[in-house]
Amino acid sequence: MYVIYIEGSDSMNNFNLNLFKYFYYVVYYNGFTNASKNLNIAQSSLSYNIKQLELQLDKVLIIRNNKNFELTEDGYNLYENLKAAFSILNQNLEQFDNQNTVELTIGIRHYLADFIFKDALVEFINMYPNIHINIKLYSKLDIKKFEDEYDMVIDYEDYTNLLNTDNKELLCTLTNTFVSGKELSKNYETVQSLKELGSTKLISMCPNKRNGKFQKMCFENGILFENIVSVNDSTLSKELVKNNVGLCFVNREFFKEEIASGDVKEIKVKEELFDDKIYIVYKNGKNVNNIIKFIKTLKKQYTEEL
Repeated sequence: MYVIYIEGSDSMNNFNLNLFKYFYYVVYYNGFTNASKNLNIAQSSLSYNIKQLELQLDKVLIIRNNKNFELTEDGYNLYENLKAAFSILNQNLEQFDNQNTVELTIGIRHYLADFIFKDALVEFINMYPNIHINIKLYSKLDIKKFEDEYDMVIDYEDYTNLLNTDNKELLCTLTNTFVSGKELSKNYETVQSLKELGSTKLISMCPNKRNGKFQKMCFENGILFENIVSVNDSTLSKELVKNNVGLCFVNREFFKEEIASGDVKEIKVKEELFDDKIYIVYKNGKNVNNIIKFIKTLKKQYTEEL
């Protein structure tokens, strides 16, 4: 068994316990490179701290061989003791967290929620099991309820602009496009201008301010679409498009999987179409730190994918 004895109270007060943490994670992550990434600390700082630990213990813990390393017997014994200590510490923290469960209430339009959360929500729940997520989905989000009901809101820029707060962050910018079924797309293999779409039948998604932008864009180009159905159900809209009922003007992200699989054809329009900016708005309060954690997880998803 490896026992650390530090003589004198002054020595104990001056001993940096973080050095043990750095050593533990270097071994746990099997190297300085992985530990550096996970701890968000420079490799040079990690190496320096390990050296300081060895000096203070007067023992060699790690033998470095180029990119690899090897534990000495003292290093192995220390790691085994630290592993047991960290296991006990994590168990106590989990018990503490479970007794202090907090809740985040998030408001979002349900057709945005179809692709906004994706894997990020699963990752967040696994990382922070003590934070309960309460998602309120609406076909038309009542933004005025923000102060009373929601810790945070995810919505289009037009709506988040109605909230007077400094805590508004851009989550992502989504590119709009036209989509159609395989048969209908044969008529639109190459589209130079919106005018070439003529008076094509249109499946519209959820009349709102965003559609007002679309109508203005069409009006400015002298185009009048025949709106055959307005739908706010994501699954139904995709089925209508795949069955060649009409074109649909949507966020590309919304149909990304169907476009990739070939079930739906993306119609390339050389004219510039407007993009949708999606913002996160949140309140200052007791949950603000947990809100920031959730925002970081969401932004990581879009940094990697878009």
